[in-house]
Amino acid sequence: MLKKNVTVKDQFGTEYSIQATVDKNSCSTMLHSNLRYITVDGEDIRPGFEMFFQSLNSDKIFKLI
Repeated sequence: MLKKNVTVKDQFGTEYSIQATVDKNSCSTMLHSNLRYITVDGEDIRPGFEMFFQSLNSDKIFKLI
């Protein structure tokens, strides 16, 4: 697994620069399909069906931008 810096936006429009964990074999153009989880404030958040990430700690919903 590789770590990549990505930007996400929560449901209120606030942007965050965070780390995403992706498969080792992923190429940069296929980031979304190979993404395993994002890490926000120490919490690993796995994507939902529509590639939204809902935090259980803060109740925020994040989307890759």
